Amino acid sequence: MQTRVVMIIEKHPLPNDPTPCEAPPAYETVGSTSDPVQFRDNKRPEPILASSSTHDLPSSSTSPSPGPVVKSPSSSNVKGKGRANSSWFNFTASRTARDVQNTVLGLIRDLVREQEPNSPTGLGILESCAEACSGQGLSLSTVLQEKSIEGHTPMYWAIVKRPPDGQEHETAVPDLLTALISYASPLTPKTISDIRHACLLTSDQLLFQRLRMSPEFSPLSGTDEMLLGATIPPDEITVENVPSDEGAFAVDFHVVHFQKRILVSKRIELDFIARARMWRLEFSVVEKAQHNGPRQGSWCISLSLLENSPPTWVDSRLIIPEPTPTTVESPPQPSTSPASPSLLDRVKAQPKPKPTIVIRLKSSQQLVTPSAYQSHRECAAIVVSLEDSMMGSSLQYAGTSYIAPDETLRARLEARLSRAASDSECTIS
Repeated sequence: MQTRVVMIIEKHPLPNDPTPCEAPPAYETVGSTSDPVQFRDNKRPEPILASSSTHDLPSSSTSPSPGPVVKSPSSSNVKGKGRANSSWFNFTASRTARDVQNTVLGLIRDLVREQEPNSPTGLGILESCAEACSGQGLSLSTVLQEKSIEGHTPMYWAIVKRPPDGQEHETAVPDLLTALISYASPLTPKTISDIRHACLLTSDQLLFQRLRMSPEFSPLSGTDEMLLGATIPPDEITVENVPSDEGAFAVDFHVVHFQKRILVSKRIELDFIARARMWRLEFSVVEKAQHNGPRQGSWCISLSLLENSPPTWVDSRLIIPEPTPTTVESPPQPSTSPASPSLLDRVKAQPKPKPTIVIRLKSSQQLVTPSAYQSHRECAAIVVSLEDSMMGSSLQYAGTSYIAPDETLRARLEARLSRAASDSECTIS
């Protein structure tokens, strides 16, 4: 009988042996991991195509139950790659709808935090997110309008973080904000309020007016849409802060189809931002008379503060000059015409200019937002009837010379944030 001796030799690692103690998992097992969704860097500057099969995210019945929000790659990675415009994120694993939603929220958070002006990266990421949501039956519009970033929507932070340009000749909203609003539309009233709050915090009147002229942000009522149509330019509002007086400002208004809109819609609202407050100048027809207020059917002007604006004293006046008529060259007179025109001809040729309409808007109490109004020691709105002004009442009459032939009313509001004195005039220099 032969005896076999089996020797067990314990293997000791050699010095400086580069071989790892444990081999990495096989390639086939990587895709089946249950870890949070990972992202792949394609290292290509091309935007993600809508037909790409990598965005199809079928639901997996073996996926674990939804957990907390999945964060996207670290901010340093997003920052470097986004600014280089050389990589795009793709979803590479099958996930549940909840996983996809959490991943999209994480991506959008990083995108807004590290936004780069005029970069195509944001557009590509949002396109990828839209495709991923569509594959799971999710609405990217609903996801974007969630207050998922520190109690606010992504559009709020895109406005707060955008660098100020101060270029009045620029008429386009920044690319990232445009894309966010486009994918989020139709916007809910709460989302619009969140966007307005962001514009107020940054005192960005230029951006606010650009947004106000967009149908996504400020849709027309059915009546105004029928009156104005799609080709009529919106009302123009220009705010000028007085450099020599930190509490003074002036606003120029061009209100299109003024009389027609008042008669049919009964209301014209003009919103603007000035001196860290959001204001509304409103022309309206009183539908129901109130105690100590204008009578029913009166045309009125009101000035009020809008949401999130701090209270203030205000003394102001609305100025409406008579438009300067366009000079039309008269046809040559025949040689037989008299040398001296008649008195009637001279009156028609040189009509006497009418005085400028000046309507004082002041209050003996501090002006507060309607939601903050609590007592008679505060004022929710300054309301003045056009009938209180001899010339102002003429704005109601057809053919009035204070409205231009193109039916545009041109007015100027001059205001100072100070208590009004009863015997003083509101003037700013």
